[in-house]
Order: sequence, then C-alpha cells, then structure tokens
Amino acid sequence: MSLMRVRFIGETAMRPSIVAICLTVTVIGTSAQGPERIAYDYSAMYESLNPSIVKVHSDFGAGSGFVVTGSGMIATNHHVIRNTRYAAVEFADGRKFAADIVLLDPRHDLAVLKVNRSVLGAVQPLRLLPPEKDSTVKAGIPVVAFGSPLSQTFLMTQGIVSKAEPGVLLGDFLIQPGNSGGPLVNLAGEVIGINTFAERGISGAVRINVLRDALERPMIAAYSAPEPDASELPVPDKERFPTEILKRKILNEPLDASAYSVDAGRFTITAITPVLVGKMQAQQDLQQAANRYARRAKKIKDEHFDPADEPFYEWVRNATGYLDAVVTLEVKPQYGQTSGSAWASALSAFSAGMSHQPMMPTRQTMEFKSEFQEVKLYRDNELVRPITPGRQITGQSVDTYYLQFVDEAYSGWYVYHPSVFSKGSNYRIEVYDAREPGRIHKTISLNESSKLVQQIRRDFEEVR
Repeated sequence: MSLMRVRFIGETAMRPSIVAICLTVTVIGTSAQGPERIAYDYSAMYESLNPSIVKVHSDFGAGSGFVVTGSGMIATNHHVIRNTRYAAVEFADGRKFAADIVLLDPRHDLAVLKVNRSVLGAVQPLRLLPPEKDSTVKAGIPVVAFGSPLSQTFLMTQGIVSKAEPGVLLGDFLIQPGNSGGPLVNLAGEVIGINTFAERGISGAVRINVLRDALERPMIAAYSAPEPDASELPVPDKERFPTEILKRKILNEPLDASAYSVDAGRFTITAITPVLVGKMQAQQDLQQAANRYARRAKKIKDEHFDPADEPFYEWVRNATGYLDAVVTLEVKPQYGQTSGSAWASALSAFSAGMSHQPMMPTRQTMEFKSEFQEVKLYRDNELVRPITPGRQITGQSVDTYYLQFVDEAYSGWYVYHPSVFSKGSNYRIEVYDAREPGRIHKTISLNESSKLVQQIRRDFEEVR
C-alpha cells in the first residue's frame, strides 16, 4: 500500500515581477530501495518556456503573447490590440521593442505581430501541438496557463481542461485581465491553446489549430515587409513606489488636486502619480476612520489603532498597478453644450425677457468638444519618448428631462519615467486634436518652478 502526498510550495520570486509555481507530487511506497519519489517540477517548465512569452502593449493597456516562429512572429488575441495605433512587446528579461501587426482575425479572436528577428537572440519559438495529437486534448488533462494578469508580468497558473470543443477549450485554469493572448500548454510544454476569456470561474482558450492554420496563410508564410525597428523602448522601473513613503505622504501632505492639472484649450492635462491616486483614494477614508475613533475614544482606548495601515500593506505593491513608479499624463477632452442646444437656451432666455416672464428651463444637450490625437513632451527642447503613448475611450451617458449627454471621445494616456521631470529647466507640451489633424491645438510651456513640475518632483523626491 502506498500513500500519495501533494505539497503546494506557492509563489517564489524568480526575478523582479516574475513568479513561478512549483508543485511536487510525492509517492511513498515500500520498495526495497526505500521510499519512492515521483515529481513533476513546474518551475522547470517555467524556466524553459518563460523567455518565449511576452507582454503585449497597446494603446488601451496590455495583454500577453508568445513567440511562434524564428522570424519574430508573435501570437496574441485580436481584442488585445484591436484599434491600436501602438504595438510593442516586452520580453521576460525586461527588453521592449516595437511590433508590427501582421494579421487581425476578429472571428477567432486571433492576431499575429512581428518583431525584428534580431531581437530574439537565443529566444526559441514555443512548440505548437502537432495536428496528429489533437485527440489527446480532452477533459481532465492538466494544463498550465502563462500570461501577465493585472499588474503582474510573466505569471503561470495550473488547472485542468474541463471541456474540449472544436474551437475552444474550457477549464479552471486562472485567467485575469492581461492574461489574454498567452499560451495554454500541456505537461509536455506544447501549446494547445491561446488564453482568451474568463466568465464566472470558467476560463477559455482558442484551440491551437486556429493558429496553426493562420501561420500557413500567405500574409504570414510569405511575409516580406521591412523588419520593425530593433531599438529598445523605455520601460518603467521594476521596483514600484514604496508603500511606506506613500503612507507618510498621505498622512503628512494635504491634497492639492489643482497642482496636478493644467488647462490645454479644449483639453485638461492631469499628471497622475501614485501619490495623487493614494491621496484621492485614502484621505477621505482616513478622515472618516479618525472621526469614528475620536467618538469611540471617549470610552475606548486602543493604543494599537492605526487607520492608515490597511491600504498600505506591502503586498499591495505587487497586486495593484497604481503603485508603478511612473507619471501618467492624462489628456482628457472638455465638454459643453452643442451649438443647437446653446441656441435653444439663448432663444428661451430672449423670449422670456421680451415677455417679462420667468425663463422656462430647456433641455441641454452636451458633447465633447475635442478628440485626442497625440501629445508631445519636450524637455529642454528635446522630444521625450514615452514608456507608453496610449489612448482610451472616455464615455459619458446621462439622459434626463433637463440634460442629455451621450457621447464618447478618445483621451490620451501617456506614461513617462519620473526621471523625465526630476531634471531639466524647461518643458513644452504640445497637444493635438484629431479634429484638426497636423496642427498643434495648444502649447503649454513650463519651467522647473512651475506648480505642476514642482508637485511631481515632490511626489518622487524620496524614491530612487
């Protein structure tokens, strides 16, 4: 008789922002040679496959992908890079490069990117499950999902296939936002699917035959466009904003939201930092907690009570994205009445004045007054390349008797390393409106004494 024991080791830091999982299965028997031990080392799989898995950056955020050919082709999901103007991939060693979009297949939620083949170096493409082994993919087989969920990069999770459909695999392998596009592999290290979605505890992956067929299409098999740029792109520091510094700033520094914003014509530019986010999220809660304790303290004394601890656990640095040590310039379009609505209000006021009657309220229709195209930041007259030149849809939906505001427009979301603002004498921000392509809509000039620059420097003065 033998006893099977399963031991879960948990998360082990292999390098900054990289996590591996090791599952050891031990079988103890009574053979003459002593206890028998059989183990499957998932950490070895992680070390083997991880270099070929990438984080995919787009206008709207990040997803995952993996190298599929030695020429630099990378597979991901269509929804990861849909409608993006910017595509880049980041390897496990921290290098980040521009990528061209070669294939978009919305029907199968598949996309293929291309990086310069020279950047691969020793990185090998992952092995795809061969067609003759498709029948081995069925309910019950163990699988491992790779990707970059939430604020993490290069994470692996384990599970089983719960159901195998002709075009999709369903299972309990964990997929979170950011995992999309990563590989789902069997224990032989062969890719059997592309992680795609999660719904109510069930995850799904596109079966690998869809990718195999796509790689045979002429646009990929005979791809001959010029190689993308092989120069490295900027990346944020691996070390996130220290929670103790953030806590101290929130407790000791008042929030002055106006210090983070500047007017840019039909746009508002806001410099978002971890300190700003922390203050906005925590200071009201801290005041409420302090007020509650002040009322209780008349009869209850608790020398260990500290209302500021809860939002600042050390694990928060690895579980949330807002503690990335970066400065994000949000360029948001302003809004106002449509021309028709403004005329209706003016006519109503004129009519009321002529008749000496109270003005009847009119229904106002609002709209965004601009559409973001791009922003350029210059430091001492030198153009600064952002970590991510992103954009997002800003939507508004209000429909009442007196007000209708149903509209959407692009906002800018440009991420910069804080060192951009820590040195330099003069800054220039050029904002471009898509409604006036090619023309500078607004130029903002700042010097090192400007309120915005000084605030950013104070936020990062203790972070090195």
